[in-house]
Parts: sequence; structure tokens; C-alpha cells
Amino acid sequence: MNIVILGNLSGIGGEIANQLARLGHEAYAMPGVVAVEILAGLRPQLLIPVATETGMTTETVSRLVAETGAAVIVVASPGSPWATWGEHLQYPVIAPERAAGEIAARLSELMAQVQATEQARYLQTVYGAPVVVASQPRVIGFGGPKGGTGKSTVAANAAALLAARGLSVHLIDAESDTRGNQPDLFRLGEGIPIYSIIELASHHPPMPRAGGVFEPGAHIPIFWSQVPAPRGIRWNLRLTAGLLTLDPLMGEHSLSVLARAADWLDFAIERATGEGYTVVLDTGNNLMSPLSLRAINRSQVLYIILEPEDTGLIAGASWLAHVYRMAGPAAFSSKVRIVFNKVRGESGSELVGRLREHVEAILGHRLPRAMPVHILPYLDLDIARSQTNLRLGVEHLAVLQALTGGRYAEETRGFTEALQSMLSELFPVLAAASPTREASPRFRFPWRR
Repeated sequence: MNIVILGNLSGIGGEIANQLARLGHEAYAMPGVVAVEILAGLRPQLLIPVATETGMTTETVSRLVAETGAAVIVVASPGSPWATWGEHLQYPVIAPERAAGEIAARLSELMAQVQATEQARYLQTVYGAPVVVASQPRVIGFGGPKGGTGKSTVAANAAALLAARGLSVHLIDAESDTRGNQPDLFRLGEGIPIYSIIELASHHPPMPRAGGVFEPGAHIPIFWSQVPAPRGIRWNLRLTAGLLTLDPLMGEHSLSVLARAADWLDFAIERATGEGYTVVLDTGNNLMSPLSLRAINRSQVLYIILEPEDTGLIAGASWLAHVYRMAGPAAFSSKVRIVFNKVRGESGSELVGRLREHVEAILGHRLPRAMPVHILPYLDLDIARSQTNLRLGVEHLAVLQALTGGRYAEETRGFTEALQSMLSELFPVLAAASPTREASPRFRFPWRR
């Protein structure tokens, strides 16, 4: 954990830093007055102001917390202004004489306490009232007939939006015929280990089962990365990558690796939903891949991402017909949602009518009911990609530009509102959330105009 102590190296601040460093944390004691921009650049996960040793004010620390999302533990004597401030915001307040030992001994407990308080405060800001965002964990898939329709981009933005709205989300990339791009979309890889379900399957056998359930106590390799939250957002979002390199799928054992990866996908979904996570699957488009096919079958709701052009409709119709034959009329009607992405002006009824004609021509009979359809407006992806050279982490995703008041907030607003409306069908609480928020006017980070 990255921890900044606002205190003297030779005083209480140094003692706290030494104790936390022995536990394996990156702890820095910084005395006096430190520029807020410098502290924000350190991206601390925990701030510990020592009242008698810092020149920072409570107002400045509040600004810093708002930008970094850091937790706060206050070291102050009872009745002091710092103690009053901490108690008002429900931060733990520790007396100076016992701060070093108590913080080190109770760090996990104190962090959980602070994070619960800050999450409740954040959700009140998002929804305009106290709210508990709780839902039955769901498994949501995003697939499509070919590359380039935007299924990975929509899956990543959906995961980010749900997580920013208070759900615990586990995003799993099940693409198996092309290199998965979810780690790239979230800008992982700069000091954050990336775990791939295909790499996992190539080195570890599937988890042993007993009566269809994974045996308790079995050794479980790490299979997910925690995605850092952008400034101004609090979330619990984790990611399991798909195909990172072609090496595991080279040679005659590629199909057996994919079959093991499909079993690992079952385990990852069961594990995540059992821990209360909503699972978002980037299913890919290869219906011949055991991994992609398992992801499609495990999805409780499957959003099929299509392009509005004629070639996209024809490819989508063929893919939809295949899914219809596999699922059957009842499952297809309850599970499948059509999403037209990159729409510039066409009406939804016109697009779905043309798609329905193509699907029925392939099947040779009429579909039993109307297909649910959603429209996502055209979004110039170069807007998002232009941010990657700023090394800002996940802030370049479209919904996060809108939610954080980023440089391209206005350009991404329509896409974000349409995506939130689409997901409100599954999570009605989203309808009460404000689609956007203003960035803090006190800071001028690179993404601000």
C-alpha cells in the first residue's frame, strides 16, 4: 500500500513510517507544507496527518482526499481542531502517544472502517441521497459477430460505469482468437501484474471438483488484478485478462488449453459471484472457441454489439441465427439484447427491422417475438486514445471522461447517458444516478481544457 504520513521524519511521522515499512508498505513521512499537486502525484492510498507535525490545513487535506480517493487516519489529541475535523468526517482518530503501534496493529481494520464511510459518502454524492447499492450478482456478456464492432470497448465502459455507481465488478476477457485489449483499455501494466485466464490454463490444471463444486481448500493461483480508481471515483473493480500472447495457443495442444481455460472461466465466475461481484464478460466472437462459447453460455444476459452498416447487419444476422439455434427460442428471447453501436442518425426501429429480416431469412422462419434493442451513439474513439500518452491510468475511457468531468466530458456525455440507460434495465438504481459530475475547479490536471 502507498501511504503518505504528513509528519516529521524524526518524530511520530517517522515512527509510523518505519512500522508500516516493516509490514511491507511504501510509507513516506513528509513534514511541513507540501504542494498539493506533488502529493496528488504520489497517488496515496492512505493519508495520515500528524496534527502536531504538519503544516497542512484540514481544508487542503480535504481537497487532496477528493482528488486521490485516499483513506485518512488522523493522529491528534482529543479536543484539538484536527481531532474535531476527523470525528466530523468519521475518520479514525488516534492519540499521538499510541499512534505508531496501534496503526500498524489495526491497519486492515482501520482501512475497512474508513473505506466503508467514504463509499457511503461517495454514493450519496452520486445518487443525491443515502443509498445502498445491492443487487443479485449477475453475469453479463458482451459479444458480436466480428472484430471492430466495439464489444470490448462497450464491455470495458459498462464495467467502469457499474463500478463507479457502487457495484463490485469483475471484468473477464474471454477473447481467444485475438489478443485481448482489456488491460490496454484500463492502462494496466505499469507496475500492476496482469493475470490471464489462458496463461493460467496453460500452467495449471482446472480446479478439482466434487459433485460439481470446486473442492474447498484447494490451492488457487491469483487470477485477477485490482484496477486503480481514477481521481474522483471510488470503486471495487478487478480484471482478469484473456489472450496476452500467442505462445499458449501455438502447437497441437491449443484446443486442450482453451478447454481448460473454459473450466477456469467457470471457476472465476463462481468465485466472483460467490463474493458478491457482478461479472462482465468480453465473450469475443469466435463461436468455435471453447472459451468464447462457454462465456456466451454462462452469460445470464448477452448484449450482442452490432454496427449499423449493411455489412455489420449481415454479419450480425448470421451470428444471431447461430446463437438462436444454440439457445432455443425461449432462452434467446429472455437472454439476448441487441445493441447497435456507433449509430449516427438511424432509428432503432429501422435498424432492428432490417436485422430481423436477415435473421429470419437465414433461419427460414419468423422469430417468435420482437428483439430488445439499444442504441449507442457514434463516439470518436480517437478522443479516448489521445489520452493514453498522458499516462493517467483509466481516465481515458469514455464514461470516465464524462463521470469525472474530464477533458472530453461533453463529447462523451451522450454515449455515457445511453449506456447508463441500457444498463438501468438490469440495475434500476442507476436511473437515480446523475450521469455526469463536475471536476474540482481547484485543480488543473492535464485533461482539463
